[in-house]
Amino acid sequence: MRILKWKTRRVIFVGLLLLLLFLGIVFRYRRNFPHFEPWNCTNSSESERMSNAKSNDTRIILFYTPWFGLKPWPDFASSELNLSHSNCPEKKCKITYNVYDIGKSDLVIFHAPDMGSRGYVSHRELQQIQTYRCPSQRMAFLSQESAQTEPVNNIVIPDGFFNWTITFKTDSDFYFPYGSYARLSSAENPPPLIDYAASKSKFVIWAVSNCGHIREQYVKKLLNYISVDIYGKCSYIYGQDNQCLKSRNCEDIFKPYKFTFAFENGVCTDYISEKFWTALQRNLVPVVLAKDYYSADAVPPASFISVQDFPSVKALAEYLLYLDKNDTAYNEYFSWRQKFVSRRNFNFEACKVCDALHDGRLKPKVYYDMFKKFWSEDVDCKKREETLLRLIDKE
Repeated sequence: MRILKWKTRRVIFVGLLLLLLFLGIVFRYRRNFPHFEPWNCTNSSESERMSNAKSNDTRIILFYTPWFGLKPWPDFASSELNLSHSNCPEKKCKITYNVYDIGKSDLVIFHAPDMGSRGYVSHRELQQIQTYRCPSQRMAFLSQESAQTEPVNNIVIPDGFFNWTITFKTDSDFYFPYGSYARLSSAENPPPLIDYAASKSKFVIWAVSNCGHIREQYVKKLLNYISVDIYGKCSYIYGQDNQCLKSRNCEDIFKPYKFTFAFENGVCTDYISEKFWTALQRNLVPVVLAKDYYSADAVPPASFISVQDFPSVKALAEYLLYLDKNDTAYNEYFSWRQKFVSRRNFNFEACKVCDALHDGRLKPKVYYDMFKKFWSEDVDCKKREETLLRLIDKE
């Protein structure tokens, strides 16, 4: 009898403990995420909206999420949006990071990686926003990570929640690439012809710290034919231990190399990250995994080598060995510098965003089935990944 009572008490105790744990989680959840009250909306007619098309009243932009856990966002620390560019219309926009300013904000920007795996936004608050939002308010989806890296699939986002997209994809409402290039102006003199091969004594370098992607399979097979110096947290996978010591200037490590692998962690539509643009700045020839979206609209022509131009991994290896011994052919990959200049992009085109907020003629836009059509690993990445796997399997 005593044993039975002891067991009963133990079950009750464990049950109470689990209940307290559950309530603690619920309390923490409700405490950490904001709770909104309905905000007032001024319902303007279409004709009123058109008449305000040229209004220069200050528009408010709310950066709702952090940027990889950081607030304020880098390059957007001031409350005044930097519109000092010479070609920027004289429009006024203010920045806020206070989520409780949402009721008076004209644009609310969500950084996708901080919505997904980092969990800075809850489904409950998104549902509140969707319920209380004004017809004139825009919600913007911003990301420089691919749908494969940041699928945003661990949070339920109401369908039709977003109005604008700010990403590296060319069909975004506001194009936000990692880099760009432009033709040299008539006032700029082309740089002198340089023998880039003359100052390089090493072959291929690859810096990689995010392990476990399809690019590893390609490199493992490529190592059967050529040697590659691999740096970063993933170098141990290949039996290497190349590190950049804190006391060294890591940029100096790249200088003697001819080629670098600018292999992205996903072969997704229009995804050309800083790996490519940094390679150009370092006077390296980048080798990339895709081809179709590395068009002249996106990157300098004849500035890179694509694995897709070769029937097998071995064929690429043979071509790199050929270029290593042929300085004239190698230097052809820098001929674009006689006409163009490349640059890194560190923030989106705030000028165009602010201008759009002042343009009352823009018709309302809503993204339905966004994560099946616009931002989808299946749509943007899978087919190219299958193509790459077939290439790896070829002898």
